Amino acid sequence: MAGTGTDTVPGGQRRGASRGGIQRRLNTARRAVLAMSMTTPLFSVLTPIVAVPNLGFEVDAVNTFASRAPGALAPVLAGVGVLFAVVQGYFSMRVVRTRIDRPDTTLDRDVALSYLALAGCMALLGPNPYALCGSQFWGASVCVTGTRRRKALYAVLMLLASTVPLVIALRGEPLIVPVVVALYSIVVYLIVWGVMLGSNAAIIVLWDVVTEAHAARDAQARLAVSEERLRFSRDMHDLLGHSLSALAVKSELAARLAERDPQRAASEMTAVQHLARDALREVRAAVSGYREVDLAAEAASVQAVLTAAGVRCTVAGADLDLPSAQRAVASWVVREGTTNVLRHSAARTCAVELRRSADTLVVEIHNDGTPGGGHGERGSAPEYGNGLSGLTERVAAVGGALTATYTGGGFLLRAVLPLPAADPPGAGAAKDGVGLHGGHDRDGLDREDREGVTA
Repeated sequence: MAGTGTDTVPGGQRRGASRGGIQRRLNTARRAVLAMSMTTPLFSVLTPIVAVPNLGFEVDAVNTFASRAPGALAPVLAGVGVLFAVVQGYFSMRVVRTRIDRPDTTLDRDVALSYLALAGCMALLGPNPYALCGSQFWGASVCVTGTRRRKALYAVLMLLASTVPLVIALRGEPLIVPVVVALYSIVVYLIVWGVMLGSNAAIIVLWDVVTEAHAARDAQARLAVSEERLRFSRDMHDLLGHSLSALAVKSELAARLAERDPQRAASEMTAVQHLARDALREVRAAVSGYREVDLAAEAASVQAVLTAAGVRCTVAGADLDLPSAQRAVASWVVREGTTNVLRHSAARTCAVELRRSADTLVVEIHNDGTPGGGHGERGSAPEYGNGLSGLTERVAAVGGALTATYTGGGFLLRAVLPLPAADPPGAGAAKDGVGLHGGHDRDGLDREDREGVTA
C-alpha cells in the first residue's frame, strides 16, 4: 500500500488508479457491449452453416445452386459458401468493434469486403431460407456505422443479396411469381432487419452516452482545476498588488528623504519593513487557506468515490470538533488511506472511523482487500511507499504516530494524533488581525506619506 502517483506496493508491483475504480467498470461495460453487438455478425456466419445440411430444402420447388451441382462438386461448393460466410462474419465483426472503439474511423473497406463475401455466400447457398437470413444479420451489423446515406446504401445492398438469388432461381416461373416472392421477401427482411438494427443501435448509443459522460466528467475536473488556478492567481494579484504598491511608494519617499531628513527616512524604511512582513503573512495565510483540507467534506468525497467504484464504505466521526492542525492531518490520513484502497487493493468494504478521547484522536481506515493482492501475515507491516512515507511525516509534525498492518485478509491504517490543551479565550484574535494597520489606508499609506512622495 502506498500513496500518490505510481507508488510501489508490497511485492514490488505497481497498480494504476483504475484498479477497483471506474475504469474497471468501464472496461466491463465495454466487454458487455461488444458481446451483445457481436451476436448479429455471429449469426450471419451461423445461418449459412446451418443451411448446409438443408441444401435440399425446397422453396417453390427450387433448390440451391450448390445442391444442384453435379456429384462430388456439391459439397465443395457448399464448403466454399461457408468459407465466404466466415470471411463475411470476420469483417462484419471488425466493423462493429471499430465503431465501438473508434467511432470516427472510416470503415468503407471492411464493409465492402464483408459484402463481397456475403454475395459469394448467397450465390452458392441461396436461396435456401437459412442462408438468406445471413444477409439480414449482415445489414444489422454494418448499418451501425456511417452516415444516413451510407446506411441506406447498405440496406439496399442487403435486400439485393437476399432477393436476387430468389428471383434468379424462379426465372422459369411466370413473371408474377418472382415479383410476388421478391416483394414479400423485401417486406419480411426489412422488418427483421429493422428489429435487429434497432437493438444493435440502442446498445451502441448507450455505450456512446456512457463514454461521453465519462469524458465530460474528466473535462469538468480539468476545468475546475484551471478555474481554481485562475482564482488563486487573481487573489495573489489582489494581495500583492496593494502591498507592493505601498512598498514602492514608501521606499521612494525614503530615498527622497535620505539626505534632507535622515531620521524620517529611517522611519519610512521601518514602515517598509513592517509592510513587507505583513504582506508575507498575508501570502502565507492565503496559501494555508488553499492547502487546508476540510475533514467532513473530504470524508463525504471519499465515501462517494469508493461507493461509485463498487466499494461499500462507512464513515464515522467525521463531524468531530477538532483543532485545526489535527483536523487537517486527519483529513490527509483519510484522503491518502482511501486513495490507496482504490489504487492498490481489491477491497469490497472499507470502514473509516475517527475516535476522540481527552488527549488523543485516533483515525482508522480498514479494508478487506490486501493491497496489491499480497499475502501479508496477520500483524505484519508492509513496505512504505512514497505516499505512506509522506503521510508519516505529516502525522509526526503534530506529534502523532502512523502504523499500517495486515489484519488477515485485510489492511489497517491507523493514526494516533495528540490533542493540545484548549486555546485561551481570544487567542485567535491576533491571528485574525493580520494585515490590519490602524490609521492607514488599505495600501498602508497615510496622508502625510502621500504628500511627501508627491512633494
